[in-house]
Amino acid sequence: MEVAILFFLLFGLMTIGVPVAFVLGFTSFVTILLTPGLPSVVIVQQMFTGLDSFVLLAVPFFMLAGDIMNRSGISERLLRLAHAMVGHITGGLAHVNVVVSMFFGGISGSSTADTAAIGSVLIPAMIKQGYAKGIAVAVTAASSTLGVVIPPSILMIIFGSVAGVSIAGLFLGGMIPGILIGLGQMCIVLILAIKRNYPKEKRASLGESLKAFAGALLPLGTPLVIIGGIVAGVFTATEAAMVAVVYSLFLGVVIYRTIKVRELPKILAENAILCSLTLFCVATASVFGWLLAYYDVPDDIVRIMEHFGKSPFFVFLLINIVFLTVGTFMDAVPAMIILVPLIIPLAEHVGIHPIHLGVVVVMNLALGLITPPYGLCLLLAATLAGMPIRQAVKSTALFYLVMLLILFAVSYIEAIAMTMPKLIIPHLL
Repeated sequence: MEVAILFFLLFGLMTIGVPVAFVLGFTSFVTILLTPGLPSVVIVQQMFTGLDSFVLLAVPFFMLAGDIMNRSGISERLLRLAHAMVGHITGGLAHVNVVVSMFFGGISGSSTADTAAIGSVLIPAMIKQGYAKGIAVAVTAASSTLGVVIPPSILMIIFGSVAGVSIAGLFLGGMIPGILIGLGQMCIVLILAIKRNYPKEKRASLGESLKAFAGALLPLGTPLVIIGGIVAGVFTATEAAMVAVVYSLFLGVVIYRTIKVRELPKILAENAILCSLTLFCVATASVFGWLLAYYDVPDDIVRIMEHFGKSPFFVFLLINIVFLTVGTFMDAVPAMIILVPLIIPLAEHVGIHPIHLGVVVVMNLALGLITPPYGLCLLLAATLAGMPIRQAVKSTALFYLVMLLILFAVSYIEAIAMTMPKLIIPHLL
């Protein structure tokens, strides 16, 4: 009875538009009150327990590092390098959009930060060069999703925290899928550019290319320091996030001098507010997830699924359908905290490696960033272009399809996600 009330309140409140974090907290509180033997103080205890994680400390630090990098003018340096690399290809500016998102994703770990930083520059520039608004929005939004697939990824850190999986393994697992998505998007861009005769940039000279590379060299060192340090065992994911903050401050304050020391209190305050929104979702979703475990919902799901056999193919199909659907309506963080504890026993039951599972889950939720009604990256890109979201959806369809095909390839070809972890950190698997 209590489980029925739990889900009834969850879907009912979400339907009328109540913010997800409050839905999870209120739903859990009411259910605890109606459950005999459960004191109401449990909700506070479980919220605290959900946040009492050393790994989760990496989330606010990576968000802060990404913001500092953006304010330091890093995006302009990455743009110049991307121009030098791919600007001369037909549809050059759109290719630049994808490549710079791959670079930026390897620094910030956030897709929305990518959309805001890159989109504010490239969407107006693409429209000015004759690209359709819809294409400018679609390329920007779709390529921004690489921010949560290419390491470091905030969503992978949260998955690792919830599922108890190696963060280093997840980071390495996302490298090849992220590159494949980027290349797939560039193929779509090239086809559209040839068909619609979109312009290309002037090929950069060797001197210009070397200058652009030199200008972006220090920012590009960020993912190498982070991932290299974690894989080598020099520091944990949380310590790597702190190193990223110090490194980004060093670049912004000392090297480039684009950030003044007097601006730091304001930057810290703004990021504290932003991080509190994410971590409040984590706290309330932790209570909800604890209630599901209390009522043995994960075990019930495994027992039900046993009737359909022990096929990884079917389990991955189910996981993809569920996460693609949920990601369309819900923020990735609470979706992950609620659903991952439910699917972990199911995945283990059929022999799916947790790193493989984590990469697939993150890719599903990345697609949710460009599918309305949630579609945060698509909404932000459409706002920057000043166009209705409905028109933007049509233009994004091809990019969505390519990402979907790569998602299913990663789901059913384990080597795509597991080659790098097995090659570099076999001792941690």
